[in-house]
Amino acid sequence: MSRLPALVASLMLPLPLWAEICPVAADLTTGGIAFDVNGIDIEIFRQKRPGLIESFYAYEGDPGNGTRAMLAQGLYVLELVDLENGDITPDSRGVYSFPVAPSQLPLPDLETSPGTEWTFTVAHNFSGDLGSETQVNTVMPKEEKSYGDCAYPMVPIQMRYTTDTGEEIEMLHFLPDLGISYLASVAYDGGEDIYDYQTIRALK
Repeated sequence: MSRLPALVASLMLPLPLWAEICPVAADLTTGGIAFDVNGIDIEIFRQKRPGLIESFYAYEGDPGNGTRAMLAQGLYVLELVDLENGDITPDSRGVYSFPVAPSQLPLPDLETSPGTEWTFTVAHNFSGDLGSETQVNTVMPKEEKSYGDCAYPMVPIQMRYTTDTGEEIEMLHFLPDLGISYLASVAYDGGEDIYDYQTIRALK
């Protein structure tokens, strides 16, 4: 991931080098789109090819430490891997296989009725440890979400995962205008983690 240091370093450039308008989907094919999270972390989205989005969640903005995800349609996780000091953490890769082609996975839009559900049995491979999980995706009522001075229509999606170890409930915020989503919260046995996406910008 040699481009990540340059991408994250660009977050420190003077304001005139930033786009002065709110990001659009086309920015995913150039420098990417970045969010500031919880006032400390950064998540960067780029399009690898049509229908496939790469995200990198940089802990404390450090380009060498974080989590990289490959997202089908900007929503469904196909691969997760952790990086530490720029290297892939051993045994951190998770690969997910859906029962339909990634291009056929359904996407909500602003007209999708709240309560619409999609359920999949998803096979996974965690560094050679094979298994499966049931994933239930429920569309919630749409909202308008602001990130600094930029506002976008947003479709919340509740994702419930049932595995051998129990159930987790994730809330994703899908932005149809950009074709990307991010993890807003995750609830699990014993607690909940919340991620506050505060500002958005295009990287050039």
